[in-house]
Amino acid sequence: MSYCVECGVRLAASEPKCPLCQTPVVNPNRPVCQLEDTSHPQAIEEAISRMDRGYARQLSLIFLMIPILAVLIIDLIDSGGSWSPYVVGALVMSYCFFAFPLLFRFTRPYVYIVVDVLALLGFLLLIAWRGDGLSWYLSLVLPLLILLGVATLLIILVLRRQELKRLYRAALAMGLFAAALLGLEIIIDLNAWGQFHLGWSVYAAIPLAVIALMLAGLEQNRELKEAVRKRLFL
Repeated sequence: MSYCVECGVRLAASEPKCPLCQTPVVNPNRPVCQLEDTSHPQAIEEAISRMDRGYARQLSLIFLMIPILAVLIIDLIDSGGSWSPYVVGALVMSYCFFAFPLLFRFTRPYVYIVVDVLALLGFLLLIAWRGDGLSWYLSLVLPLLILLGVATLLIILVLRRQELKRLYRAALAMGLFAAALLGLEIIIDLNAWGQFHLGWSVYAAIPLAVIALMLAGLEQNRELKEAVRKRLFL
């Protein structure tokens, strides 16, 4: 037998609230009804994981083709197709940057980096082909993007190598970043002057290399590593 805690009215066993004062009934002897796990996802990630990716990909391509066709038709009517390739290229590149990671799932992130680099290379190639020529693209843009793409892939590969200790991974990642800075200045100098003279990249790479050596040394010295960990409450 149950009674309302607010007004004392006798309650039936199945009543969820008091029929007189509408106070919710909380009976410790009767467990609250639990919804099935399949009723409502507990997180956005769970809802995304249950999404029909095949259908979502088809729908996203339809939404991508609508503005592409609209731009092409307007440009053909207005000026004979002079500016629409740039807009179409930007739309395709944006799709690769933002929609592709959401709609295509890969166990390793390297595919996303490759797709992004290829999309950017393709868009800049379109600009170079319809612009002043391919010289600046072949001598500057292509090697720069390949360098940055390869460096990013290597850094991610190093950071994901679980068999390496964390400080070793951090040291290797910093060393790769320092090497990428040196390569960046070499490519820029060769394109601008025909020869390279290392300057700003050295000043940026030296402290990175020093930090990398310190991290590697700290990983080897277990006593010092434990003392630092305790001091930083890690």
